[in-house]
Amino acid sequence: KVIVQEIVTSTMDEAFRLGNENCQEGTVVCAETQSKGRGRLGRIWTSPKAKGLYFSIVLRPSIPLNCLAQLTLMSAVALAEAIEEISGLKPLIKWPNDILLDDHKLAGILTELRAESDQVKFIIVGIGLNVNTPLHQLTSGASSLKVAAGHNFDRAQVFQAILRSLEKWYLKLLHHEFGEIMEEWKKRSATLNKRVRITDSAGIIEGQAIDLDEDGALLIRKDNGLIVKKSAGDVF
Repeated sequence: KVIVQEIVTSTMDEAFRLGNENCQEGTVVCAETQSKGRGRLGRIWTSPKAKGLYFSIVLRPSIPLNCLAQLTLMSAVALAEAIEEISGLKPLIKWPNDILLDDHKLAGILTELRAESDQVKFIIVGIGLNVNTPLHQLTSGASSLKVAAGHNFDRAQVFQAILRSLEKWYLKLLHHEFGEIMEEWKKRSATLNKRVRITDSAGIIEGQAIDLDEDGALLIRKDNGLIVKKSAGDVF
């Protein structure tokens, strides 16, 4: 079920409300623009009207809380694959969930959940993709499919490609095929085998991004040889 709105504060808020009202899994909220679109860590997601795709999906997977990073990685793989299929461009994934083209941010993914007693009630996966956004409407460090490819795209076709890809990879996750998802993520990674600096509430870690663990967390080898596991944070 796809619900299309002209304007919302945030598709995440609308999808979360519907999730609490026991809407069916796979319900999608899509908006032409958002007045308070948001990204990770409380950042603002700029949503120029009728230029991008701004949508959120309600999922109800039977997975433990410690597997949530897998869902984020799955979403990034699906989004990158759909973009490549529809445009011929080859985006990379910056851990955990940014889609990049030539080191410029093309799309972002946000996941939020409601859980009780270690049991996931539902998860909202929100995606913002700059499709036909012109250069002058992009924030610093961002790109769009139009800017990268040099022409406009049919947003409905892009939307369909993303939803098809998400369904395919989500079913693989439910069927415990995370190994395949992780391999595809690694092929598209803009983070692994590079020196990184990660900031989070615990402070700053620097070192070499060497691998993902089985849950999708990033493994960093510090200069002293110690390997540190990070499940979230800002990567530079």
